[in-house]
Amino acid sequence: MCFGCAQMRPLTGGDKDTIPPNIIQTTPNNLSTNIIGNDFYFVFDEVIDGSKLKEKLIISPFYDGNFDSKIKKNTLLLTFDSSFNKETTYIFSFADGISDITEGNPSIYSKFVFSTGNKIDSFFVSGLVFDPLDNEFLEGAVVGLYNEEDSFDLFKKKPTYFSLTDKNGFFKIENIKLGKYTIYAFADENKNFKAEYKAEKFGFVGSPIEVSKSLDKFLIPVFNEDLTPISIQRTRKRGSIFDVVYNKKIKNYTIDRSDLTHSLYDNNTVSFFNKNNNLDSALVILSAFDETNKKTIDTFYVHFSKEKEKNIKINKKFIVDSDNVNDTVTYILETNVPLNDYNYKSNFYIDTVKVPDYYFIDKKTKKNNNTVEGSLFVIIDSINVFLKNLKEKITNDSLGFESDSLYRAYKRYYGRLNTNKIIYKIKKGELITFTGDTLGEIKKDFNLKEDEYFGGVNGLISDKKNNGPYVVSLVSENLSKILKNETKAPNFKFTKIEPGKYYLKIFKDKNNNRRWDYYSITSKKQSETILYFEELIEVRSNWSIEDIIVDVDLLVDKLFLEDSLFVN
Repeated sequence: MCFGCAQMRPLTGGDKDTIPPNIIQTTPNNLSTNIIGNDFYFVFDEVIDGSKLKEKLIISPFYDGNFDSKIKKNTLLLTFDSSFNKETTYIFSFADGISDITEGNPSIYSKFVFSTGNKIDSFFVSGLVFDPLDNEFLEGAVVGLYNEEDSFDLFKKKPTYFSLTDKNGFFKIENIKLGKYTIYAFADENKNFKAEYKAEKFGFVGSPIEVSKSLDKFLIPVFNEDLTPISIQRTRKRGSIFDVVYNKKIKNYTIDRSDLTHSLYDNNTVSFFNKNNNLDSALVILSAFDETNKKTIDTFYVHFSKEKEKNIKINKKFIVDSDNVNDTVTYILETNVPLNDYNYKSNFYIDTVKVPDYYFIDKKTKKNNNTVEGSLFVIIDSINVFLKNLKEKITNDSLGFESDSLYRAYKRYYGRLNTNKIIYKIKKGELITFTGDTLGEIKKDFNLKEDEYFGGVNGLISDKKNNGPYVVSLVSENLSKILKNETKAPNFKFTKIEPGKYYLKIFKDKNNNRRWDYYSITSKKQSETILYFEELIEVRSNWSIEDIIVDVDLLVDKLFLEDSLFVN
């Protein structure tokens, strides 16, 4: 009697196959010269899947034709529809376009080299592509060599030679013909081998390179830059207000008249105001500059209505660079309409207890008609003494009025005061617009902690090649906070640092203005180089990290060592 039947089960055991397919035979042979045909035959050491080959095969120098592929088990036939350039060395890189049929292991490092001339070009160019603002390497970026040194070929045509970066941002362009080239890198999101400046990061090497030997250790920084020409997008009349709206952010602007009230708001809108209702129209020459200092000049009439704009909605922004007021905090106060007076009074409060003026500093600088740049500094020790004296006074006074409920309430209130928070206020009515309207209250909470809560970092820059000066800043791990160095290089010192993990960010300050300068790609001028100290620094409460030495001469060299990255 049969009580059960045997079941078919998959075999188990053994290691998983992680070896990609490798080329074992080609026709013509690898590294062949004087090739004139369009058919190429490859044999791999196992059965292959080539379903992605059409979009994954990389041909360098760039080939503008098409090809068909035929796969049978472990063989591949490539047939191209047009001839290759004469006297040129070509590389077929299979990347992950070929994989094994079982585990899908990609044949990333398989390549085939041939020449249509009588020699194989052997020069290479290698380096790294890095985004210094996001502190990350770019994987899958296109790095291209272009023949015409005076054009921006990366936006118009595909590169002559190219390579893709690996997960560590490393690239190597091989088998390059002797000649002069420019180098561009870009995050080719749409895989069309052309840079899209509105959507993709890009960068370049500042000077053309002469390939007469192999060259390495190129560090190419990439940035987002909108190269759209700056222009007026639209104008609109709103009673006694005339708005000029630009298509992108405006860094600054000038006008040729002094009898018009004007302001810049939301980065791209210049507004004109008929303050005294005495103009129907005015001829204006307006010059505007974008963030890369590209300029546009427009001449037009500003038109006003005799009726004032009713119920102007007043918008305001109060932006700070830190929530900790133990150290100097900078702020920007911006409104959408011009202000009459910038000498407004501000105050700090611990809950509802007003802090005397002489315990804090509030410096104000007028920027535009509607913008104030300021800085705040609170003298913490003095505030603590102030609060202590207040509590003692209430306690002493209450001793003579034990049964008085008011004194008991005061005593409980001051005993519960939260001294870890301080409130900055500009009360309603302190700021008045050109129309006579008042701004509502501006309020911002800041942290107020004892000095023992904070840590410190100090050290020096080692620069034996004397390529400085350098500026050092401390950047939080999530890149949201940038803390400025209190001293000039070679020394750096950071005090009152909130506990956490930070990067040391160093840039070469070519013009010694202590500000990082970005130059548009159209200027053909390299932006100031940004580097990061290779170790993530952990700042702890009541602890100072001393004597960090940053050797800038070694920072770049370390990048090119295996497993050496900016970010640990």
